[in-house]
Amino acid sequence: MLLGCVLVVAVKAQIPQPDPDTTAKHFLQVASIGNLQEVSAGQLAIQQSKRDDVRSFGRMMVKEHGEAEEKLKQLARTKHINLTPAASGDIKPDLKLKNAGANFDKFYVHAMLAGHHGTVQMFENYATTGKDPDVRAFAKQMLPTLKHHLQVITAIDNEMKKAAAK
Repeated sequence: MLLGCVLVVAVKAQIPQPDPDTTAKHFLQVASIGNLQEVSAGQLAIQQSKRDDVRSFGRMMVKEHGEAEEKLKQLARTKHINLTPAASGDIKPDLKLKNAGANFDKFYVHAMLAGHHGTVQMFENYATTGKDPDVRAFAKQMLPTLKHHLQVITAIDNEMKKAAAK
């Protein structure tokens, strides 16, 4: 009888188990944290920037990443994915950015350039290789907006470089 139980356990262990798509959860967690960081930094830009174009970009970040976060949370709910508190809670502004003073615009634009380059790459990767079709569709849907953000912040960066060279 003991041999029979051991044999059943051994056979059951060899049956392939379904592959849980942890990459969808990870993608949504990272994207959520990114949205919350963009909103937080955008609020700082509205308050602290000396440049109209940077304040305008900050308003766009608050609005569009806030809307993206709502879509993301709805998608996570429908997929029964619980986001960690860090991905669903209140993100505090980066202290270097918050305390940048006269260098705020330069630091903010640099952070937005780097952040949006990475975000576009992450969304492109999931849009082409992600396992979950609904999350992949979300990534594809968000890509044009993220690429637009990258274009706008690149143009602002170029304008700031021209102004500094004069």
